[in-house]
Parts: sequence; C-alpha cells; structure tokens
Amino acid sequence: MSLLLLGGTDLTLAVAERARDVGVDVGGLVYVGHIFDISYAARGSVSNVRAAPLEAWCAQHGVEAHRYEGAAELERFVAAGAYDVGLAAGWYHMIPRAVRERFPRGCIGVHASLLPRLRGGAPLNWALLAGERETGVTLFELGDGVDDGPIYGQRSFRIGERATIGELVEQAERATLEVIDEVLPRLLRGEIEPVPQTGTPSYALQRTPVDGRIDWRRPAVELDVLVRAVGRPYPGARTRFDGEELIVWAAEPLDSSLRVLGMPGQVARIPEEADPCVVTGEGALVLRDVTDAVGAPRLEQLRRAANRRFDDDSTSA
Repeated sequence: MSLLLLGGTDLTLAVAERARDVGVDVGGLVYVGHIFDISYAARGSVSNVRAAPLEAWCAQHGVEAHRYEGAAELERFVAAGAYDVGLAAGWYHMIPRAVRERFPRGCIGVHASLLPRLRGGAPLNWALLAGERETGVTLFELGDGVDDGPIYGQRSFRIGERATIGELVEQAERATLEVIDEVLPRLLRGEIEPVPQTGTPSYALQRTPVDGRIDWRRPAVELDVLVRAVGRPYPGARTRFDGEELIVWAAEPLDSSLRVLGMPGQVARIPEEADPCVVTGEGALVLRDVTDAVGAPRLEQLRRAANRRFDDDSTSA
C-alpha cells in the first residue's frame, strides 16, 4: 500500500517519519513552500511559519517530492501515480473531490481539534483564545465541506491554565502520532470504517499576524492570553515603541493586589517587579520577554522607559 502525503510543516515531517515506522510506504509528498498562495490572504500569499525541510527528507528517503501549484495540477500528479490513500497533515488547501476519488482507500486528514468543534483555521490558537480547557486531534475522511467528514480516530488532551501555543503544538503532534499508530495500518488493510461526526459544530476562521497586534485598552488578562496564543512558533504579539515594531513573547498579569494607575500603553516600574509593567484597560501586564522584529532583546530598553507610552494606533486615539 502506498501513501501520498500532503503538507508543508513540522507536523508533516513527523507524520512522514511515523508512517514509515509503522510500515507504510510513503510513495510521494506534495508540499507547500515557505511562501504560498491561498484564497483568504488579502495579498494572495502567506508565510508558512511552520515550514519544514520536506524536500531534503524526500531526497534522503527516495520519496518523490512535488511542490503544490494548484488543484488542477494536483489532480494530474495524483492521476499519474499509484497511491492507495492520501493523507493531509499540515496542509492548507481544500482537496477537490476529483482528486480525492483517485485514492482507492480514501483521502484522510489530520485536524487539530476534537471535531466537530473548531472546524476551520488555526484551531489550536483559537482553543487558547476561547478559554478551552481541553482540545485534541482528529483523523477523518476529507469531504466537500470544511473539516466535516466522518471520523477514524481522535485523541484529546488538557490545556493547562497557563498553556502556550508552543506547548499545544507539541501536545497535538504527540496525539497525532498516536492516532497514526492506531488507525493508519488498519485503514490501509480495510479493517476500519469512519463514523459520522456528532454534536454541535463550532467554527474557527483563519488568522494572520496582524491579529496578534496588542490593543493596550484591553484587560491585562485578555492580553496575557493573546501573548500565549500567538507566540512561538507563530509570529508573536506585536506592538510599537518609539516607532519600532516590538514582539512580546511572554508576559503575565500583575498581581491583582498591586494597583498601578496610568493610561493604557504606559510603562511602569514598580519595586515589586524586576520587569517592566504596562498599564492596560484593566490591570497591568508584566513583560517577561520582548524582542524587536529580528529577535534582538528589548526588555532592558523598556526597563528604562518608565512613564513613557507605547505608540500603537490603539493608544493614540
């Protein structure tokens, strides 16, 4: 049995390795690059922040690598091959029915939520932003809709009280590999059938880096969640100071017993905290890790900026 893997991320690479570990022949890999076109992007293209060296992996293991150039070209590529099943993991595009029907054992996908919850884009980020306490991954049959096909297997995991997106990405990868171990060999042998999704669905829309911009008028507890939800491996929570783009990678609300009066976006230094605080619409946020856009530390600069203000549009109104 031969598998065609479709993806473009670190998860794709992990799934490729695990498929080989469980005795599945990865016959080909269709990948998206570091920059690729997609319909929801305002300028037509997006940056793949979780891109992995998939071409190098294919060359090392003698697997045919094929860069994705659109649905019509994908159909021609699949038609020319002899793949029994398609598996999308770390993939960003809809796969048309004409392509899916080329696979005798079906075309399946990995989604980082417990379907039917959080169908759509950025499900791990949205799980954090929505205050979910549990999420997981689902292996399911791809259909004409968005993440609405029947399910082969799921794994759930808890979301910690101060979980970061990086931690959820790691948990989701482990859960995905567990499902691959359990389901993929049985699916290829024809020993398992998917079951319909049950329950009320919820939907998550795609996110872009601008969605991580900090509005200092929001409460500190909300900004804390934002920082944890868009951090590494994603582009981080963004703000501006002295005309320079800064990225907040780690922060936490100031102890509620400590009161700091000021305007949203104003920097405070108090003796109870070694790191700078920023006044928000409700409470203050302690900054723990801040860099400029190329990664140079900026926390020390902000320690010397007491009473000054971040210059986002949101604080200048």
